Amino acid sequence: MLIHFDLISDLHVESWGHFDWTDQPTSPYCIVAGDIARDHAIVVDTLEHLGQVYRGVFYIDGNDEHKHSMNNLGQSYRELSQLVEQIPNVVYLQDNVVVVDGVAIVGTNGWWSCDFDPLLDFDQSVAYVEETAMISTGEALSIVGVAHNDAAYAINTINKLQRHKDVKAIIMVSHTVPAPWIIEHDPQLIDNWRFNVMGNSHLQLALGEDSERKIKTWCFGHYHRPVDRIKDGIRYVNNCRGRADTEYQQSAYYPKRITVEY
Repeated sequence: MLIHFDLISDLHVESWGHFDWTDQPTSPYCIVAGDIARDHAIVVDTLEHLGQVYRGVFYIDGNDEHKHSMNNLGQSYRELSQLVEQIPNVVYLQDNVVVVDGVAIVGTNGWWSCDFDPLLDFDQSVAYVEETAMISTGEALSIVGVAHNDAAYAINTINKLQRHKDVKAIIMVSHTVPAPWIIEHDPQLIDNWRFNVMGNSHLQLALGEDSERKIKTWCFGHYHRPVDRIKDGIRYVNNCRGRADTEYQQSAYYPKRITVEY
């Protein structure tokens, strides 16, 4: 069997000024891998629009959705969840699993574990988060804690889905990068503190629970360069638009159609 979906992420709508996806869909479903906007009102407007042009939209938040609430992620998540659950045809993937035609879609933000490169000092990586996010040491460490919780959720969920007879395949969705090897070739990230806040090294532990080899595709965002690679039978893919005011952006942006065979 086959399932098709469009992948988009890192729209950063406020930096572009307008988002119109009319006549863009190539599939009945869409996965949005985070970083729609920093303003929750823009996030809601964008998801409402996507819900009108797709039969189903499966969304996980990015770090940008919490940009102004890094010191109170719990409240930010509660607010975002309450807003998104009201939108027709849109499913918020946080702490949620969707099964479509025998395919389970599992999502979590992932955040960053600050240890992507073990040769980079952990404390200095945390200090980098403090400086860039303008938060305290305790608040930066709490984000690392959230990253551990997200990884634990992914690990436990994949374990449970092995015994679910109706689930024939799994699509993983994270906002941040699920493994260091995916981006270790980038010369602009080598020996750079930013490398350690690109992803969550513990997310890949979920693969150890996939005894039935159900995971077929891992979608992600956050890294604003195209990735479409296969390793150990799993396709790792992103389709980030990027911020309009940076060099990491696609001025001409289209959905990436993904086909999963199972």
